[in-house]
Amino acid sequence: MRIFNIERCSTEDGPGIRTTVFLKGCLLRCKWCANPESQLFKPQILFKSVKCVGCGRCLKTCPSGAIYHHPDFGMITDEKKCSMCGRCIDTCYADARVIQGEDYTVEELMNELVKDEAYYLASGGGITFSGGEPLLYASEIKECSILAHKRKWNVLIETCGQVPQKNLEEAADYVDIIYCDYKHFSGERHLELTGKDNREILDNIRWIDTNFKGDFYLRYPYIPGCNDEESAIEKFLEFVKGLKKVKEVIFLPYHRLGFDKYQGLGRVYEMGNMESLKVKDLQFLKEYENKYAVKISVQ
Repeated sequence: MRIFNIERCSTEDGPGIRTTVFLKGCLLRCKWCANPESQLFKPQILFKSVKCVGCGRCLKTCPSGAIYHHPDFGMITDEKKCSMCGRCIDTCYADARVIQGEDYTVEELMNELVKDEAYYLASGGGITFSGGEPLLYASEIKECSILAHKRKWNVLIETCGQVPQKNLEEAADYVDIIYCDYKHFSGERHLELTGKDNREILDNIRWIDTNFKGDFYLRYPYIPGCNDEESAIEKFLEFVKGLKKVKEVIFLPYHRLGFDKYQGLGRVYEMGNMESLKVKDLQFLKEYENKYAVKISVQ
């Protein structure tokens, strides 16, 4: 399993106190993605400009000549030249460079997760697999889930839905909760916004609704100028109304917390200067609850 972050004591990714495991690799390229370091499967070096002191040691140390100064982003790594030797990281006393993507076996990951077992058991929490797209690691998630259940932890998957159905089938019986994202009703517009149309995602949502035995939530990232028009919201909720097992619809206000990560990877942030939304900005969406007979929350 290739992991780029393990976040302990999380309280927003499911019930109780949790550890969220962020897995690398995703088949979508959403314009607003908050974790651009999650998209590629290969390890990457992320530059943190706020920590850089401008000493230039990384430039001198890199044996491949892969580091260059970008006028807008700082000391960026050319991924085509980088050999991932890690010397620039070892020599950076300011900790301005970090490798995103480290391989774990199931056993190694469980050894990390068990450190916080007392919190899971006391709070009814457990493990959340996020990403990237965690279901691209369906076999490993199945193994981890079996071991987690033996220790009485629950397991949650956050998926974008853009995965082969066989991956869902392999993992679904071994997890307790699924959060699945829905981004736009129009396949054409979905393609423009994410790089893929929505056919596989909608098919997988229907499969979960029919076959999954645990708790099923749909999440809608509310992105101004992309999917915030009234017709898009109502077509989404009409789709939900036709499903049977959706426990709750969760609207996620747009935020730009990933902006620094794009810069640290030498990438332009496609959402420009759009300002983040607050939870209170989307409270009006709860007015749809009665019309569509679905529980709605904003997180």
